[in-house]
Amino acid sequence: MNTETPPPNRPWNLEGWGLRWKVAAVLAVPLTVAVVLGGLRVQNEVSQAIEFRNQAKQVADIPEIVDLGTIFGTVSAGYATKTVTNEDIVAMEKAIVAAKAATFNPAFPDDVAEKLRNALVGIEKIRDDVNNGVADPELSAKTAAIRADMTDIVDEIILPIDDAEVLNAHDRLVGVWASQRRLADQVTAALEVLKNPNASLNALYSAAGAERAMIDVLARSYPQSDAQIQELRDRNRARVAIIDGAVGGALPLLELRASMLESVKLYGTLLEESTHTIASTVAEREKETTSAAIRDSLVVLGTLIAATVLGLLVARSLINPIRRLRRGALQVANHDLPDAIDRIKDGDDSGVMEFDPVPVQTTEEIGQLARAVDDIHGQALRLAGEQAHLRLRIGDMFETLARRSKSLVDQQLGLIENLEFEEKDPKRLESLFRLDHLAARMRRNGENLLILSGTRTRRGHSAPVQVGDVVRAAMSEVEDYQRVEVKATPQGAISGAVATDIVHLLAELLDNSLRASPPDSKVTFNFSRAVDGGLLLEITDRGIGIPAAEMAVINDRLASGGEVSPETARHMGLFVASRLAEQHGLTVRMRPTFETARNQGVTVSVHIPHSALVSSMTMGMTGPQGRVDSDGYPVTGEQAVVAEPAVPVTVTVGPGPLTTGPIGLPERTQAAPNGLPQRTPAEPNGLPQRTPAEPNDPPRRTPAMFGVLPQRTPAAPEGLAQPSQSVPSPSPQPSPLAPPAGLPQRTPGASGLPQRTPGATTGLPPVNPEVSTPVRAAPPVESAPAAPAAPTAPAAPAARAESAEPAGSTQHRYRVNSQKTASFFQPRANVEPLRPILHPQETTPIFSGMVSTGIVSDWLTAPAEGEVNKNWTSAADEGWSAAERAITPLVEARTESGLPQRQPGHQLVPGGVDGADKITTAKLRDPEAIREKLSRHQQGIRDGRAASHAERNSI
Repeated sequence: MNTETPPPNRPWNLEGWGLRWKVAAVLAVPLTVAVVLGGLRVQNEVSQAIEFRNQAKQVADIPEIVDLGTIFGTVSAGYATKTVTNEDIVAMEKAIVAAKAATFNPAFPDDVAEKLRNALVGIEKIRDDVNNGVADPELSAKTAAIRADMTDIVDEIILPIDDAEVLNAHDRLVGVWASQRRLADQVTAALEVLKNPNASLNALYSAAGAERAMIDVLARSYPQSDAQIQELRDRNRARVAIIDGAVGGALPLLELRASMLESVKLYGTLLEESTHTIASTVAEREKETTSAAIRDSLVVLGTLIAATVLGLLVARSLINPIRRLRRGALQVANHDLPDAIDRIKDGDDSGVMEFDPVPVQTTEEIGQLARAVDDIHGQALRLAGEQAHLRLRIGDMFETLARRSKSLVDQQLGLIENLEFEEKDPKRLESLFRLDHLAARMRRNGENLLILSGTRTRRGHSAPVQVGDVVRAAMSEVEDYQRVEVKATPQGAISGAVATDIVHLLAELLDNSLRASPPDSKVTFNFSRAVDGGLLLEITDRGIGIPAAEMAVINDRLASGGEVSPETARHMGLFVASRLAEQHGLTVRMRPTFETARNQGVTVSVHIPHSALVSSMTMGMTGPQGRVDSDGYPVTGEQAVVAEPAVPVTVTVGPGPLTTGPIGLPERTQAAPNGLPQRTPAEPNGLPQRTPAEPNDPPRRTPAMFGVLPQRTPAAPEGLAQPSQSVPSPSPQPSPLAPPAGLPQRTPGASGLPQRTPGATTGLPPVNPEVSTPVRAAPPVESAPAAPAAPTAPAAPAARAESAEPAGSTQHRYRVNSQKTASFFQPRANVEPLRPILHPQETTPIFSGMVSTGIVSDWLTAPAEGEVNKNWTSAADEGWSAAERAITPLVEARTESGLPQRQPGHQLVPGGVDGADKITTAKLRDPEAIREKLSRHQQGIRDGRAASHAERNSI
């Protein structure tokens, strides 16, 4: 899957637009063009309609202007010839009033209105002269100028009209008006002849010829053979004939005047028709353009609506299938396919191959794409199913190999433990302990492989486990457990169903902390109460730390439960921790120990929910504890400061009355010269002796060992130690005399390790009396001088958690021979504790703890299931019975220091091994030489692995 960040979506990047925006753009372009073109056409129509409306308003006053011009010409000519009448003057007054009203027409341009007002001023002046009888010599010139102004006014009103019919009517109007003025010239010339009969008739001829020419021009604006034009021509010819008949004689003025009046009337008719045609045409054009504008607007609007609807339908037919295809593809990619793969991973492949196809049923390109998505979905499911089956087969093989390896390691542990029980040589016993510890770590790796294969380990139901036991068990699973320091541990127990997995989880986290921190630093366990009532456990180291980005990735993996990837093999511990945390609802987080330090370190927090706890978490301070000797009795002396234990514990080792004493750590006797632990002298057969016990009660371990060494718990259904019921312990008995030297004598402190000081805090909680295991009590001895306080030893790791055994198994997997187990951990005779001699060649705490006298590990204890079988017997019960029947030995001799001396074979148990006197002490070996050999061996293994890794990487 491509997880690259997509490039930023810029508005001008058309490829980044959504499908809706692209379709909208495709529809918007033609629609926009149509709207613009239709709008322009509608706007043109509307503007023409408005212009025609204004022009119609202007043309409406043209008849008044034309009438004024006509009557003004008549009055001016009659005033010049003294033939003007009162009717003419009254008609001119009316025409002047109508023309003045036209000057207020808002449709007129300003220049037209101004010219009309000037013309009216001139006409009114001439009217006043006519009314006053004042003769004006420039009357003809003024009249011609006013007529020219009137003609210009009409031209400026009509010529801007862009209409052929209007312009044709304008030409008629102008032609008729010009012909009428030529007729007025004839009247003026005829009046001159009337005044002077001897005057020339040339002016009359010239005016008649001009009229004829204007009639010919006017005829172009009318159809051919128009009756009115033909009548005007006939009238003009008749007047010319009258003038011709008057040559050399008198001019018939009455006949000429009648002909002129007929022509004037005919010209008036033509003028009225022309002005009416112009006004009606302009009004008609105004209505037509308005109707056209409305019609075009409706057409454009309807077309846009239809185009938009059609475009939306097409877009919908395109977008809806693509949307269904997109929704179906995303549903397949984000939900259906992952869910089906998860179901296949979980093993539920029923009906997985059946899926709903993408809901696009067309056969065009989008439908073909939908079928392709369905095919990809089916192929992905098929491939996922095949890979899931292959993964399951590989997982099964992997699980089988891991279980076989784990079984072999379990057998190896059993053999090693048998060797430990039978071994008497301290050095060899130490090596066996180290080998045992290494095998236990191998077993944990086998459990990691089982978790990696996805196998949920079957766990039986067991009793709750103390928090301290869980911590000790986790410590026993790691290599450098000596560096682990446990702070105040809360009292309480963890549910047995999750205790083993919590031990495993803590062991992995602790192993990581130990490996990632300096060898000379401590790794600390801290505890606190959670808000929800659970337990918060923190593992703190002082290593170099983890970068913030990498830590965030690790926290995400811890929170998500972990996925199998190429990085899983490199970070197996974190993978196992995440899987276990997810399985039991735990929360695991990492954070820096120090924010500003150079080596920040890492603190791992593990939150155990309240549901996993079976008792309330109370922080019990594991304060100073009293020291005890090898038999569990307090050590007295000047330097032995004994603190009262937090909780008194009943310590028993079998049937009989219980003895109660403070919890403390065992003191060891003076070590051998080589610093290795020595066994106490035994009977002639060289075996340590037991105290008597009933046949029906197996031996139990003392709880004093909890602060000494990491213990392996019995193989209960949960793989952890189960508490057993306490029984009364017998009264203290005097210890037997020490026999002659047979086997090497084991004494406290012989391992060379520093002993815990009196009252030192172990970091682990005191053992609860309700869950303490019975330990067989040792006989009392006489008081001896107290040994000086030893240095405080580091907190010892706890029991190693074993993986689950089949449900219902109640026997410890390492209990091969109960006689060996009991005899090895039987308390030895109490001797005077001497000051421990510290040698540079130290042994491991496991070895030192196991060889300490009077310490019995609870990982050899059989789990308690119901009531103890009272009919249980073993081959060693006869020896115990014989020991009970033996007479209490008396101290016959003492050493110079006051210690009792034992006689060899004095308390020999019947049935012992003969020939103990032939046993010689094993040759002592140098621990430093052994350590160097093991170091060289380990270094060789590391070099070989590094070379192999480099060779694989170079290929």
